[in-house]
Amino acid sequence: MRFFGPEEVAIATERPFQLVDVTDRIAAVVATSGLAAGSAQVWCPHTSCGLAVTEMEDGLHADVEALAERLAPIDGDYVHDDLARRHQNLEPDERRNGWSHLRALLLTAPTVVVPVVAGGLALGQWQRLFLVELDGPRRRRVSVQAWGRAGTPDGA
Repeated sequence: MRFFGPEEVAIATERPFQLVDVTDRIAAVVATSGLAAGSAQVWCPHTSCGLAVTEMEDGLHADVEALAERLAPIDGDYVHDDLARRHQNLEPDERRNGWSHLRALLLTAPTVVVPVVAGGLALGQWQRLFLVELDGPRRRRVSVQAWGRAGTPDGA
């Protein structure tokens, strides 16, 4: 069994809500692992964004954004944003973003595990891996670790 990583991938988001396709960047990291077969784990260490596997289709992405707004509206009243009541995990430049944390809990995962087959990510025909930004624009990062059987993609 061979272990690889963690390897960090930096991502700069451009909008408050954005699905950033990171599939090719993660696949490139996995390709350097030397694994022929195994698993790749992608970890997002942020609480106001997360990971999702879905298809690259603009209408679907608009639907996800609309769903997020229905579930946790930006103009909602969130205890997280009430700095008179909140006393934990405060930063000097604390921003109002209660909705983004709720959206991350409801719509994304902090970790995605993808099979590695023939040296590459074994995603379905339409599947892509996305960082789902819910509180941007920001500088984000994800971490990639992989494990499995070393060798060439043809099994040699």
